[in-house]
Amino acid sequence: MSDAKTMPFTVEPLKEGMPYGLIVHGLRAEHLADDAVRERLRRYWIQDGVVVFKDGDCNEDFLVELSQVFGPLEVHPMKETVNQRRPELITIFSKPGENSIFEVEGEKGANWLGWHSDLTYVERINHGGILRALTPSKDGGLTGFIDQVTAYETLPDDLKAKIENLSVVYKMGGFEIYKYGYSGDLKIVHVSDFYRMIWDTADRYPPVAHPMVFVQPETGRKVLHISPFFAMHVEGMANEEGDALLKQLCDHILACPIYRHKWSTDELVLWDNWRVLHSVTPIPADQERIMQRTTIKGDYGLGRLAQLPKAA
Repeated sequence: MSDAKTMPFTVEPLKEGMPYGLIVHGLRAEHLADDAVRERLRRYWIQDGVVVFKDGDCNEDFLVELSQVFGPLEVHPMKETVNQRRPELITIFSKPGENSIFEVEGEKGANWLGWHSDLTYVERINHGGILRALTPSKDGGLTGFIDQVTAYETLPDDLKAKIENLSVVYKMGGFEIYKYGYSGDLKIVHVSDFYRMIWDTADRYPPVAHPMVFVQPETGRKVLHISPFFAMHVEGMANEEGDALLKQLCDHILACPIYRHKWSTDELVLWDNWRVLHSVTPIPADQERIMQRTTIKGDYGLGRLAQLPKAA
């Protein structure tokens, strides 16, 4: 369907019955010179959370130019992933023989990643990013998305009231310290040198706290603001009661509508990192997957340093 007579692209829902997300068809670099186009794209980002770009331009320069429509770009703090030629980009590699291997949710494979928001383990969470596949894996490697505006709206009223003023403490670390962001058991079969290097730098990221709920400033909608991965405990409730509450909320989030994107090399995916979680399904250990993405700068202004409870 046509978005509007003045727009040089068309749009359609992300998926039938999905309460969030859009697909934009036919967007090209020359369209971004039009302020009306740029404003319409920003509106989609805020209102719909996830935007898939198909049947248009899809290259490194366009990835950067399109990302800048939504805000200034920043260098990702995890320097090990930064593209040295273009620091505004990060490259994410999965290569046979160099991968971490996990067994989770009935699947065994390489470079799985649980449900999370990017940079929740620091005070200032980036506002979003755009991702593209340089080399998609033949199997697996789907990027999943969950909208936490929807997650909040579907919470029972008593639970909304209970969490209104609570915060969650987050910490960067090895995957073995995370209890949420997946169902069933997580088994770490093998840790690659790259992941081990990342996890060994965790001490440079002190624990932080972020509120469970915040208001999207442009729309007034409330967001269930929890990153299951990286979450350690409810602030002030590092006990069984707090853990049960956090698990209840994470289970609710994972039961919300999920969009899983199967990659090709001619698509871009934009998401609002303040309201949308993402994850990656494992790929076969003998397959390659190379992704490239931007980091859109921003600060919703509510993150702060926290302290993990002292061991008994």
